[in-house]
Amino acid sequence: MDAMSAATSAAGPGGQVRIGTELFQVRDLRAEDQESLLRLHVNVFGPGATPAWYEWKYAAGGGLGSGVWHEGELIAHCGGVPRPLWRQGRRETGIQIGDVMVAPQWRGILSRRGPFFQASRAFYSAHVGERQGHAIAFGFPSERHLRLAVTLKLLWDAGPVHALTWDLQAKANSAPAWAWQSHSLDPSDLRFDARVDAAWQRMRGAATALTLGERDARYVRWRFCERPQRRCHFLAVRRPWSRTLAGIAVLDLTSADAQWLDWIGDPAAIVAASRACIAHAGRAGARSLSAWTSPLVTQSLRTSGVAHQSVIAWLGIPRASSLTEQEVAGMPWWLMGGDTDFL
Repeated sequence: MDAMSAATSAAGPGGQVRIGTELFQVRDLRAEDQESLLRLHVNVFGPGATPAWYEWKYAAGGGLGSGVWHEGELIAHCGGVPRPLWRQGRRETGIQIGDVMVAPQWRGILSRRGPFFQASRAFYSAHVGERQGHAIAFGFPSERHLRLAVTLKLLWDAGPVHALTWDLQAKANSAPAWAWQSHSLDPSDLRFDARVDAAWQRMRGAATALTLGERDARYVRWRFCERPQRRCHFLAVRRPWSRTLAGIAVLDLTSADAQWLDWIGDPAAIVAASRACIAHAGRAGARSLSAWTSPLVTQSLRTSGVAHQSVIAWLGIPRASSLTEQEVAGMPWWLMGGDTDFL
């Protein structure tokens, strides 16, 4: 047994744990911990976490977190943002896991009952499950993170998340002009929220057999319009003969490698949406278009002319969720990059 597996006491929120000869404090994040969280985030992930980002995610977004402190310094953290989910037509409380991080100097002991385990267990115990207010939690760990969490009985493996890439020059990706039309939407337009809500209701009504996150105007504004240092583009897709939108695609066109972040609309129209996104990204000067997709979305896009497909992350479901392992294995998740908090 190594030093980090020699924990002598349980670590819940507000508690202490001795690992080897060292004493650690494990507790929930507080408002006064903002600087410590930002410092750890920059140390682990690089620049990007700013006070404005913290305000967006942990204040306006209602973010929650549990951390491990050593000698007054935050060395490990597990957090999440509440997100209503719809499963088989029913609304459930959910939370999207994020900011799972351990200071570099502690990474060599990412095993057994070290800081990673303590922060994750504390967060899941305090915030995940029907009694804790969030019946279902989900996150997007790397393969290494997932394997460790599965071994520690923290997460269930719910399958891969793919990265799809389209060739913007491929003629096969061009939609017939008569079949679909698309145009940009401006979030400052007074009709924007109503259009998003209508697209979401259309999606929800057509996706009663799926598990997906809520995409109403409130969420869309917080996730895509209010996030600091990000500017997203909204593309409305419809039939030429209809005033009703099939849906709204969300794009990040800030670099030459464009990202398709989300589709708010009828899942059956997602191939048409992909072609509208390809055409729009090409006109904007992008050299490629990519998207993160769960297997169901990947399968739905099989005829869209995808040039390359790979596994980019994994879907992890905390075992503290109000689900059985069998339910997790069979859940039809509809997820895209916008369901993360970091893309």
